[in-house]
Amino acid sequence: MQNTLSKLIPVKELKLGMYVLEVKSENRFIKIKTKGLVKSDSIIKQLKEQGVTDVFVRNDKAADMVQESTIDETPEEEITPTSIDADSPEKIPQPTPKKVTVAEEFHQSCKVYDNATNTIKAIFDDISADQKINITAINELANDITDSILRNEYAISILTRIREKDTYQWEHAINTAILVCGFSLFIGMKKETATQIAIGALLHDVGVAKLPKAILNKKEKLTTNEQTLVEKHVLWGHQICSNDGLSNKITTDMLVNHHERLDGSGYPRGLKGAKLSKLARITAIVDVYDAMTGNKHYKKGEQPINALRYLISKNEKFDRSLVQQFIKYIGVHPVGSLVKLSNETLAIVTEGNRNDPLNPTAIAFYNTKVGANITSKKYILDEEALSITTAARPEDYQINIAKVIRKILT
Repeated sequence: MQNTLSKLIPVKELKLGMYVLEVKSENRFIKIKTKGLVKSDSIIKQLKEQGVTDVFVRNDKAADMVQESTIDETPEEEITPTSIDADSPEKIPQPTPKKVTVAEEFHQSCKVYDNATNTIKAIFDDISADQKINITAINELANDITDSILRNEYAISILTRIREKDTYQWEHAINTAILVCGFSLFIGMKKETATQIAIGALLHDVGVAKLPKAILNKKEKLTTNEQTLVEKHVLWGHQICSNDGLSNKITTDMLVNHHERLDGSGYPRGLKGAKLSKLARITAIVDVYDAMTGNKHYKKGEQPINALRYLISKNEKFDRSLVQQFIKYIGVHPVGSLVKLSNETLAIVTEGNRNDPLNPTAIAFYNTKVGANITSKKYILDEEALSITTAARPEDYQINIAKVIRKILT
């Protein structure tokens, strides 16, 4: 193994940033990968605990090359346990939660979402103050989101339609996590993988915490220099997560590639086509959908139907097959949406209908003819002589959508 590109050192001399090519140990059953970039102190500790005495690492020149190209077209393989490691949200496999109704799960999902708001806001504040990410909190939050979706896929998704411009940054992280986790489960991914994807989504925009608020809240078009600075959030986010031991392949792929596009028009590297993984393509779709539908200081969010139309019209940028699957998953009128029914009432969509997407389940609560609230009534539209006539905006009726949603479902 010894050659000009490697050197043998005692494991005690192993440091962060070194690239391990091979290990020497009397233990034949080492339960961690033995090749890759060392990205956390816990990996070094585990190597020692597994009985590794010496390691072959790339020589200084090769190590420098690795450091200079940390963000590469293919994320570096890292040394991690093959079973459960510090990045994994679960110490042991957990059973699938029992299915419940929307009403039964909604109270719990509100608690999860409220906790998520506090957790992600605290993490953004910590990053702004150069503090470490609370890994335990992120792992627990991802688990809670996944479990809520598995109990009822609609309850927590309803909350993603409550949009506030003052909380957009952490709201976007939470909503992206909920939507991409649910979509991953919908297309057949395992619970453990979906949870890891939720972690990646919660962290995909952490680099934004380093941007000046003046740029984030600017109403006018960004200058070239400002746009260049904004694009650096990808690199900053990758560096932050790598330094804090959150650099597995799923998180790295989502962090680095969520702004890439199939035609190569994205950033930071302008990757295109086959160089973008399925996960990167999924993340791009969900990220854009939630960003477009979110309220910002400088712009009101689009109606979901408009965001979906945009995605399907840009098949040169977004994977058309995955966009179609996402639309099937989320529905023409996503849960939590405010809609106007053919009987002149306003209703909140509470459950989707994948066999007939135009006729979901909705709860009516407001009569537009008299401009007043009514006793809420649930309609399963494909069983009623009713239909959705249009999507509606809460502000057009002076409706507090957050208050309404929580009232009619609790």
